[in-house]
Amino acid sequence: MNFIVNGLDYLFSNKRRLIYMSLNQKEYYTVISKLKAAGIKYRITTTSSYSGGGIYSDYGQEYKFYVKKQDEDEALEAIHKKV
Repeated sequence: MNFIVNGLDYLFSNKRRLIYMSLNQKEYYTVISKLKAAGIKYRITTTSSYSGGGIYSDYGQEYKFYVKKQDEDEALEAIHKKV
């Protein structure tokens, strides 16, 4: 299964840039909120390596955020901007 995920990541990354990766659901929602507030379109890939721990567990989840190449600088600024 990792082969398929890695292959899709490779194909996907040709048009988009990976700008952020998180293993924490709280960070996931914070980044989404900041990108939406800045009006930046994004895509997310989620990889789960463990299915236990309940529906709201962070254990084993990996979130990767991608944006278009031309939006990379603006997205990074929005994510790392202090509120």
